[in-house]
Amino acid sequence: MDGDALTAHIDEKLDGLTSINAEEHCIFKVHEQLLEVNKKAYKPVLLAIGPYNDHGKVGQGLMEEHKLRYLKQMLQRRSERSVKEYIIALRDLEERARNCYAECISKTKDEFVEMMLLDGCFIIELFRKWETLDLRDDQLDPIFQLDWMLPKIARDLLLFENQLPFFILTKLSLMIESSQTPLPNQSEHLGEHTIEIKQKNEITCLESSTSIEQSVQIRRFVDLALSFFYGSLPFQWNVNGSSSYSIKDTKHLLSRPHKAITPLVANIVYEHLQVGDKFKNANFKHLLDLIHTIIRLSVLDMELHRAKKCQEVGVKFKKGEIFKILFGLISGVASPLLGKMANMKLGCKKKSRRYAIELEKSKLPYTFEDWNSVPYGAQLQEAGVKFEMAEKFRDKFVENFVWKLTTPDAIAFQEAEIELEKAKEFLDLPRRNRNEEDEKELCPITSKMVEKFMRLPFLNKIENWKSIPNGREFKEAGVNFKKAKKFRDTKNVIKPIPNARELKEGGVKFKKAKQHTTFAIQFSNGELEISPLTIEDETETFLRNLIAYEQYDPNMVSSYVIDYMCFMDDLIDSPKDVELLRRKGIIENRLGKDAVVSTMFNKLGHHVGSSPSNSIYVKTSIEMNKHCAKRWNVWMAKLRHNYFNSPWALLSVLAAILLLGLAITQTVFSIIH
Repeated sequence: MDGDALTAHIDEKLDGLTSINAEEHCIFKVHEQLLEVNKKAYKPVLLAIGPYNDHGKVGQGLMEEHKLRYLKQMLQRRSERSVKEYIIALRDLEERARNCYAECISKTKDEFVEMMLLDGCFIIELFRKWETLDLRDDQLDPIFQLDWMLPKIARDLLLFENQLPFFILTKLSLMIESSQTPLPNQSEHLGEHTIEIKQKNEITCLESSTSIEQSVQIRRFVDLALSFFYGSLPFQWNVNGSSSYSIKDTKHLLSRPHKAITPLVANIVYEHLQVGDKFKNANFKHLLDLIHTIIRLSVLDMELHRAKKCQEVGVKFKKGEIFKILFGLISGVASPLLGKMANMKLGCKKKSRRYAIELEKSKLPYTFEDWNSVPYGAQLQEAGVKFEMAEKFRDKFVENFVWKLTTPDAIAFQEAEIELEKAKEFLDLPRRNRNEEDEKELCPITSKMVEKFMRLPFLNKIENWKSIPNGREFKEAGVNFKKAKKFRDTKNVIKPIPNARELKEGGVKFKKAKQHTTFAIQFSNGELEISPLTIEDETETFLRNLIAYEQYDPNMVSSYVIDYMCFMDDLIDSPKDVELLRRKGIIENRLGKDAVVSTMFNKLGHHVGSSPSNSIYVKTSIEMNKHCAKRWNVWMAKLRHNYFNSPWALLSVLAAILLLGLAITQTVFSIIH
């Protein structure tokens, strides 16, 4: 091939390329590295949905006949003889649906539309039958007569490669469930959706009522889907379908003082509002995304509850509040006169402060409340959130975004309450390693002695910048010594947590969560509370496909399932760790041997990208590592590990104590005599 021919050949290939719209891609094929770990976890065994899997080979094509039968039953129930209207509607959506698949689809337009019709109607009819359990139209339906079929179908419907775009399901659902009674003065030609009503107010009213009716039908379909999957999954959730979202907790967080809205809290609020928007508009990508959103909402509810508790504790135990309470007690009990004077003074201060505020407001020009500048501003305004708090939420959310993008060790800086500007200034300063040079001047033994000496209570207030890595840089950046010290201590504990047995030796108690909050993990007062998880045949399949979805979604803010998998992987190193969690009711093992469960968790993270510092459980890990690093807990852990790890070791310790007691008794008696 000469140069001109090669040029023409390559130009032809370039002209044949279609534009890539990454925003529309939501259904991918899993890459080879993930497949090699467990190929069966991503492939359907009975039901093929969508264009990626061969419908004639999966389950030997058994379900293809059922799809036709379900379509016929649906038409008979609606007294329809033809699928013409459905074909017309799906043809309009064919290009949009095809763009949802990242891989090239070889099916023709007619084949693709036929696939969407059969697959979509089958799913909708399956959910409807599950709700009513009305099998009168087919008493011999094997899907409901055979116990093994329904769990396999539920499994296949949640495979990442085995999905149908959600808007196809909602479109078909609206057409199937819509009333067959024609609207007043409606044109008989339904394909054009023309409404022949003269008065404008009647048109508006009719469109409004139609929109509300459609919204109700879509929410009903979402609830049907969640009801179908609820009993099939190895975990449960404490949310109640499409009506589960509430903005009340979000409003409560945004009604606190300004300091209570931290960047992390603002991020939680934003994600909670984002989930609410998905439920409101049924803006799900596919059925797997629906289940993932329920998991996300469940975890966010837990995080909101934790943030509220932290805020309440912060307000309750604030130094100023404690001082006011003590002052009130003293002035009220010890000296009523002083109490009255204090109240009078306080009243005068309030009046003068109120007057000063009103005076300043009268001087200031009117500020326009631009709710469009706030993420989900319309929802916050409707919920009654004040604009100044909405602005604070917006600013802190942007700040959290900047923290993640520009600042290494962002969580350590935030935990130490170091301002973003000072953190940036510290990071911009050159690292001079002066601390290392200073430490080299002292021998290791002397250095340790100095460090122990500085821990004495009366020397705690001395600012020993040499004890902090890059302490001089922190000082030059204007960071407070206590905050720099807290940054050092926090950074030292941002690491994987010990396994379950080591945590138990370190004094951590394990507890099964009371509520069915999906993937809930909380740590407080030395107690680790984890939501229960059932380990059965399909548990690994569900987790792997949820993880794959998180890996491929570019708009995923937080990786909830990956973070959960990483946490449990750290917690479980061996079958003994599984046994400990099983005895506490956290894990229900239906696979038999604990070794199978430990192997499953240890392999879930193979070829999966994760960011421990951005994990939703990072604060829990920090608190646990701090707890285990306390001196008393370290000593007790060594004692339990070295002397109480087996019955024989315990007996030897008891024997030694007994011998020591006898020796002391003998010495005492010999002195007496």
